[in-house]
Amino acid sequence: QYAKTRLRGSCEDCLVEPVKIAHYIKNNRDKPCSNRFSSSGSCSSSMAEQIQKKLQGEVEKYQQLQKDLSKCMSARQKLEAQLTENNIVKEELDLLDSSNKVFKLIGPVLVVQDLEEAKGTVSKRLDYIGGEIKRYETQMKDLEKKAEEHRDILTKLQQDFQKAQAKPAVKA
Repeated sequence: QYAKTRLRGSCEDCLVEPVKIAHYIKNNRDKPCSNRFSSSGSCSSSMAEQIQKKLQGEVEKYQQLQKDLSKCMSARQKLEAQLTENNIVKEELDLLDSSNKVFKLIGPVLVVQDLEEAKGTVSKRLDYIGGEIKRYETQMKDLEKKAEEHRDILTKLQQDFQKAQAKPAVKA
């Protein structure tokens, strides 16, 4: 199904499928096989071991993406709570008229604040929080897309690993 390409100086076990491991070929096309040959002339490092190393690397990348996604979701949840709280404050401020006094807590002191100034501050805060939520949603979509790509890569590597493990059993 795939045309196999033999890397210069490589052993028979180091034939690679260019479609599946394109990055390996691109980066190593002109390099001789790095595997050491045993006295029998065969490669001492099996293809299964190579695939397993790549698989472990991809799993680590995938786990890091999952951690990043979790942090992003946590931050977004905090922003949602702030948004809800600020919407409640806005609703309460809308119920007041100019005769009511509004206080702002600055450190340990309550300071009188103009009603319109308080409404403006809350409105700006709502806009900012809304923008941050959108930014986190975009970031989460990007991370989910990357995670999906890594899942596909992991699936292919697992299949290749299983094929490579079955290959020596067929030879024996």
